[in-house]
Amino acid sequence: MLAAMAWGGSCLRHAYRSGFGPGNTIDETASILLSDLKFGSRAKAEAIQYGDAILPLLQEKSDGFTNLNGRNAFWVADVLGAVRTADSSKILTDLHSRTYHLIKLVGAVGLAQHGAYPHVINADSFLVEIVRNLEGDAEIELAILALGWTKDQGALPCLLDLLNEHPLKYGYHEKACQAVARIGSPIAIPVLQRCLESEEFHALPYAFRALITLGDRNAVPLAIARVSPELRGRSSGRVVDELKRVTGESFGYDKSDWSSWWSSVENDWEIPEEFARPRED
Repeated sequence: MLAAMAWGGSCLRHAYRSGFGPGNTIDETASILLSDLKFGSRAKAEAIQYGDAILPLLQEKSDGFTNLNGRNAFWVADVLGAVRTADSSKILTDLHSRTYHLIKLVGAVGLAQHGAYPHVINADSFLVEIVRNLEGDAEIELAILALGWTKDQGALPCLLDLLNEHPLKYGYHEKACQAVARIGSPIAIPVLQRCLESEEFHALPYAFRALITLGDRNAVPLAIARVSPELRGRSSGRVVDELKRVTGESFGYDKSDWSSWWSSVENDWEIPEEFARPRED
């Protein structure tokens, strides 16, 4: 344990000195993904590129995936879910059969990404129970991710209940917005609109992009209505970045300029086709 902590500290110091990379070798990439709890996510893309070749190293360095935690569990789930091969599916099936919920949920997320989650989603589902019982932050967010990746309409009641609850932890709302966007049902539109309008809802960039993904152009004026200088430097303030990406316009935190622009284009503006898909960052 002390050796692992020392390695992690060394990695972080190196990151601050020379800029972070995903590792120069497949072994380094696997180690960074699992052990660097601050910068490990930046090794995901490289790990995915290695495909099946990185799977044995992830298994070995995590002691058979028993050493996953509330940080690296998300990154491992993303890698195993993106490597859509028979070997990865075999690992995910094994993880989903485990009794420890964090590991079981990594399997659920990955299998759902493969389009192979083995259960229909309803009020009694394992994933729904995790969310409703508020078992733990990492477990809840992994369960929300898995619900979205299943693309099962049966997940909507649970996810919409989360979105209707204000205030709630930013991460829950963020993941729930992404999940309903992946499921793609217009049923979520009124709920997401109310989220953008609520002063107690802070995951504004995710609600906005979910609405855009679902084809709701009214997301633009609703987001503009929330723009203010007070959002600068806050996570919720990234809604301005999303407005810029989707509209191609750049008025910063000046609501007046955004509103004037919208008044000039609202009759003709259409959602660019490239944004008709869920955001993955």
